[in-house]
Amino acid sequence: MKSICKSNNSTKNNNNLNNINNNLHLATTNNLTATNDLTTTNDLTTINDLTTTNDLTTTNDSILLKFNSQKNTLKLKIITKLKNIVPSINDNDLIKLYDTSISLHQCNLQNNGNFLENDILVNLFNNNKINYKQQVTIDKNGIIIGFNIKKKCYHIIDFVIGNEIEIGKSILLFCVISCKTTCRERWTQDNWSFTICPLKFILLTMSNDYPKSIRFRESNCRKIITCISKKKDDRIYKLNFNNLIDEIKIL
Repeated sequence: MKSICKSNNSTKNNNNLNNINNNLHLATTNNLTATNDLTTTNDLTTINDLTTTNDLTTTNDSILLKFNSQKNTLKLKIITKLKNIVPSINDNDLIKLYDTSISLHQCNLQNNGNFLENDILVNLFNNNKINYKQQVTIDKNGIIIGFNIKKKCYHIIDFVIGNEIEIGKSILLFCVISCKTTCRERWTQDNWSFTICPLKFILLTMSNDYPKSIRFRESNCRKIITCISKKKDDRIYKLNFNNLIDEIKIL
Protein backbone atom coordinates (compact mmCIF):
# COMPACT_ATOMS: atom_id res chain seq x y z
CA MET A 1 0.00 0.00 0.00
CA LYS A 2 2.84 2.39 0.80
CA SER A 3 4.35 2.01 -2.67
CA ILE A 4 0.94 2.68 -4.29
CA CYS A 5 0.51 5.83 -2.18
CA LYS A 6 3.98 6.98 -3.12
CA SER A 7 3.22 6.36 -6.77
CA ASN A 8 -0.03 8.32 -6.55
CA ASN A 9 1.69 11.18 -4.73
CA SER A 10 4.43 11.19 -7.32
CA THR A 11 1.84 11.37 -10.10
CA LYS A 12 0.05 14.25 -8.34
CA ASN A 13 3.34 16.10 -7.88
CA ASN A 14 4.20 15.65 -11.54
CA ASN A 15 0.78 16.94 -12.53
CA ASN A 16 1.23 19.95 -10.24
CA LEU A 17 4.64 20.67 -11.74
CA ASN A 18 3.20 20.41 -15.23
CA ASN A 19 0.43 22.83 -14.29
CA ILE A 20 2.94 25.29 -12.84
CA ASN A 21 5.11 25.07 -15.94
CA ASN A 22 2.09 25.60 -18.17
CA ASN A 23 1.03 28.64 -16.11
CA LEU A 24 4.54 30.05 -16.26
CA HIS A 25 4.59 29.54 -20.00
CA LEU A 26 1.23 31.31 -20.39
CA ALA A 27 2.28 34.17 -18.10
CA THR A 28 5.51 34.61 -19.99
CA THR A 29 3.76 34.53 -23.35
CA ASN A 30 1.16 37.07 -22.25
CA ASN A 31 3.54 39.46 -20.47
CA LEU A 32 6.63 39.41 -22.66
CA THR A 33 6.21 41.70 -25.65
CA ALA A 34 7.98 41.66 -28.96
CA THR A 35 11.70 42.33 -29.08
CA ASN A 36 11.32 45.94 -30.22
CA ASP A 37 8.79 46.72 -27.50
CA LEU A 38 11.03 45.95 -24.56
CA THR A 39 14.59 44.73 -24.85
CA THR A 40 16.47 42.38 -27.09
CA THR A 41 16.06 38.64 -26.71
CA ASN A 42 19.56 38.43 -25.28
CA ASP A 43 18.69 40.91 -22.53
CA LEU A 44 15.63 39.00 -21.33
CA THR A 45 16.48 36.03 -19.19
CA THR A 46 14.55 32.81 -19.55
CA ILE A 47 12.74 31.14 -16.69
CA ASN A 48 15.65 28.72 -16.32
CA ASP A 49 17.98 31.70 -15.78
CA LEU A 50 15.90 32.98 -12.87
CA THR A 51 17.65 30.77 -10.36
CA THR A 52 17.53 31.19 -6.64
CA THR A 53 20.16 33.03 -4.65
CA ASN A 54 21.57 29.73 -3.43
CA ASP A 55 22.18 28.59 -7.02
CA LEU A 56 24.05 31.74 -8.00
CA THR A 57 27.71 32.06 -7.20
CA THR A 58 29.10 35.43 -6.24
CA THR A 59 30.90 35.99 -9.52
CA ASN A 60 30.65 39.25 -11.39
CA ASP A 61 28.65 37.68 -14.24
CA SER A 62 26.19 35.95 -11.91
CA ILE A 63 25.56 39.17 -9.99
CA LEU A 64 24.94 41.05 -13.23
CA LEU A 65 22.63 38.27 -14.40
CA LYS A 66 20.56 38.40 -11.22
CA PHE A 67 20.45 42.21 -11.23
CA ASN A 68 19.32 42.38 -14.88
CA SER A 69 16.75 39.68 -14.21
CA GLN A 70 15.33 41.74 -11.35
CA LYS A 71 15.23 44.87 -13.53
CA ASN A 72 13.33 43.03 -16.25
CA THR A 73 10.91 41.57 -13.72
CA LEU A 74 10.15 45.01 -12.30
CA LYS A 75 9.77 46.45 -15.79
CA LEU A 76 7.21 43.79 -16.66
CA LYS A 77 5.29 44.53 -13.46
CA ILE A 78 5.23 48.24 -14.32
CA ILE A 79 3.99 47.54 -17.84
CA THR A 80 1.32 45.15 -16.59
CA LYS A 81 -0.05 47.68 -14.10
CA LEU A 82 0.00 50.54 -16.58
CA LYS A 83 -1.67 48.38 -19.22
CA ASN A 84 -4.64 48.08 -16.91
CA ILE A 85 -4.99 51.87 -16.97
CA VAL A 86 -4.11 52.63 -20.61
CA PRO A 87 -4.21 49.39 -22.60
CA SER A 88 -3.94 51.19 -25.95
CA ILE A 89 -0.37 52.44 -25.37
CA ASN A 90 2.52 50.21 -26.40
CA ASP A 91 5.09 48.97 -23.90
CA ASN A 92 7.94 51.29 -24.88
CA ASP A 93 5.74 54.37 -24.52
CA LEU A 94 4.45 53.14 -21.18
CA ILE A 95 8.01 52.89 -19.85
CA LYS A 96 8.78 56.39 -21.19
CA LEU A 97 5.70 57.76 -19.43
CA TYR A 98 6.71 56.00 -16.23
CA ASP A 99 10.26 57.38 -16.34
CA THR A 100 8.95 60.88 -17.07
CA SER A 101 6.50 60.63 -14.19
CA ILE A 102 9.28 59.64 -11.78
CA SER A 103 11.45 62.52 -12.99
CA LEU A 104 8.60 65.01 -12.55
CA HIS A 105 7.88 63.64 -9.09
CA GLN A 106 11.50 64.15 -7.98
CA CYS A 107 11.52 67.65 -9.46
CA ASN A 108 8.27 68.42 -7.66
CA LEU A 109 9.77 67.37 -4.32
CA GLN A 110 12.76 69.64 -4.91
CA ASN A 111 10.51 72.56 -5.87
CA ASN A 112 8.44 72.03 -2.72
CA GLY A 113 11.60 72.24 -0.62
CA ASN A 114 12.71 75.44 -2.34
CA PHE A 115 9.27 76.95 -1.85
CA LEU A 116 9.27 76.13 1.87
CA GLU A 117 12.69 77.70 2.40
CA ASN A 118 12.82 80.61 -0.04
CA ASP A 119 9.20 81.74 -0.03
CA ILE A 120 7.51 80.76 3.22
CA LEU A 121 10.38 80.91 5.73
CA VAL A 122 12.33 83.80 4.22
CA ASN A 123 9.17 85.96 4.18
CA LEU A 124 8.26 84.85 7.70
CA PHE A 125 11.70 85.74 9.08
CA ASN A 126 11.89 89.05 7.23
CA ASN A 127 8.43 90.11 8.37
CA ASN A 128 9.34 89.33 11.98
CA LYS A 129 12.80 90.93 11.74
CA ILE A 130 14.63 87.70 12.52
CA ASN A 131 18.40 87.69 11.90
CA TYR A 132 19.34 84.67 9.84
CA LYS A 133 21.66 83.24 7.21
CA GLN A 134 20.86 80.51 4.68
CA GLN A 135 22.99 77.63 3.44
CA VAL A 136 25.63 78.02 6.13
CA THR A 137 28.62 75.71 5.67
CA ILE A 138 30.39 74.28 8.71
CA ASP A 139 33.48 72.12 9.08
CA LYS A 140 33.83 68.96 11.15
CA ASN A 141 34.34 71.02 14.30
CA GLY A 142 31.18 73.06 13.76
CA ILE A 143 33.01 76.20 12.68
CA ILE A 144 31.37 78.33 9.98
CA ILE A 145 33.65 78.30 6.93
CA GLY A 146 31.37 79.99 4.40
CA PHE A 147 27.95 80.12 2.84
CA ASN A 148 26.73 77.59 0.29
CA ILE A 149 30.25 76.19 -0.14
CA LYS A 150 29.75 72.62 -1.30
CA LYS A 151 33.38 71.57 -1.72
CA LYS A 152 35.40 70.35 1.26
CA CYS A 153 32.56 70.93 3.70
CA TYR A 154 31.22 68.91 6.60
CA HIS A 155 27.62 70.05 6.35
CA ILE A 156 25.45 72.79 4.83
CA ILE A 157 22.74 74.07 7.18
CA ASP A 158 19.43 75.37 5.80
CA PHE A 159 19.00 78.24 8.28
CA VAL A 160 21.12 79.61 11.09
CA ILE A 161 19.38 82.06 13.43
CA GLY A 162 21.19 84.63 15.55
CA ASN A 163 23.31 87.77 15.55
CA GLU A 164 26.67 88.19 13.82
CA ILE A 165 26.62 84.91 11.92
CA GLU A 166 30.13 85.09 10.44
CA ILE A 167 32.92 82.91 9.13
CA GLY A 168 35.00 81.60 12.00
CA LYS A 169 32.13 81.53 14.50
CA SER A 170 31.03 78.27 16.12
CA ILE A 171 27.62 76.84 15.33
CA LEU A 172 27.28 76.22 19.07
CA LEU A 173 26.35 79.91 19.43
CA PHE A 174 23.31 79.77 17.15
CA CYS A 175 19.94 78.20 16.52
CA VAL A 176 19.80 75.79 13.58
CA ILE A 177 16.70 75.04 11.50
CA SER A 178 16.73 71.99 9.24
CA CYS A 179 13.92 72.01 6.66
CA LYS A 180 12.38 68.81 5.35
CA THR A 181 9.11 68.84 3.40
CA THR A 182 9.02 65.12 4.19
CA CYS A 183 11.28 63.41 6.71
CA ARG A 184 11.33 59.63 6.52
CA GLU A 185 14.99 58.84 7.21
CA ARG A 186 16.39 62.05 5.70
CA TRP A 187 16.37 63.74 9.09
CA THR A 188 19.39 61.57 9.95
CA GLN A 189 21.43 63.78 7.62
CA ASP A 190 21.60 66.06 10.66
CA ASN A 191 23.08 63.46 13.01
CA TRP A 192 26.10 65.77 13.28
CA SER A 193 23.94 67.84 15.67
CA PHE A 194 24.12 65.04 18.26
CA THR A 195 27.85 65.64 18.78
CA ILE A 196 28.15 69.30 17.73
CA CYS A 197 25.15 70.70 19.57
CA PRO A 198 23.79 74.09 18.43
CA LEU A 199 22.21 76.44 20.92
CA LYS A 200 18.91 75.03 19.64
CA PHE A 201 18.16 72.56 16.86
CA ILE A 202 14.74 72.59 15.16
CA LEU A 203 13.60 69.99 12.66
CA LEU A 204 10.97 71.75 10.55
CA THR A 205 8.73 69.60 8.36
CA MET A 206 5.46 69.75 6.45
CA SER A 207 4.63 66.09 7.07
CA ASN A 208 3.83 63.65 9.87
CA ASP A 209 6.63 61.19 9.10
CA TYR A 210 9.01 62.76 11.60
CA PRO A 211 10.97 60.50 14.00
CA LYS A 212 9.85 59.35 17.43
CA SER A 213 10.75 61.59 20.34
CA ILE A 214 13.28 59.18 21.89
CA ARG A 215 15.07 58.49 18.63
CA PHE A 216 15.25 62.20 17.84
CA ARG A 217 16.48 62.83 21.42
CA GLU A 218 13.90 65.55 21.87
CA SER A 219 14.70 68.08 24.60
CA ASN A 220 14.37 71.76 25.36
CA CYS A 221 17.21 72.32 22.88
CA ARG A 222 16.02 69.82 20.24
CA LYS A 223 12.48 70.18 18.93
CA ILE A 224 10.29 69.15 16.01
CA ILE A 225 7.91 71.61 14.36
CA THR A 226 5.39 70.24 11.88
CA CYS A 227 2.25 71.30 10.02
CA ILE A 228 0.71 67.86 10.41
CA SER A 229 0.96 65.88 13.64
CA LYS A 230 0.90 62.11 13.94
CA LYS A 231 -2.28 60.54 15.29
CA LYS A 232 -0.16 59.07 18.06
CA ASP A 233 2.12 62.05 18.60
CA ASP A 234 4.72 61.24 21.27
CA ARG A 235 6.55 64.57 21.08
CA ILE A 236 7.16 66.34 24.36
CA TYR A 237 6.68 69.71 22.68
CA LYS A 238 3.75 69.51 20.30
CA LEU A 239 4.72 72.46 18.12
CA ASN A 240 3.41 73.65 14.76
CA PHE A 241 4.31 76.58 12.52
CA ASN A 242 2.42 78.96 14.83
CA ASN A 243 5.15 78.36 17.42
CA LEU A 244 8.18 78.86 15.17
CA ILE A 245 8.80 82.58 15.74
CA ASP A 246 8.37 82.24 19.51
CA GLU A 247 10.85 79.38 19.59
CA ILE A 248 13.60 81.39 17.91
CA LYS A 249 12.82 84.78 19.48
CA ILE A 250 13.40 83.57 23.03
CA LEU A 251 17.04 82.76 22.33
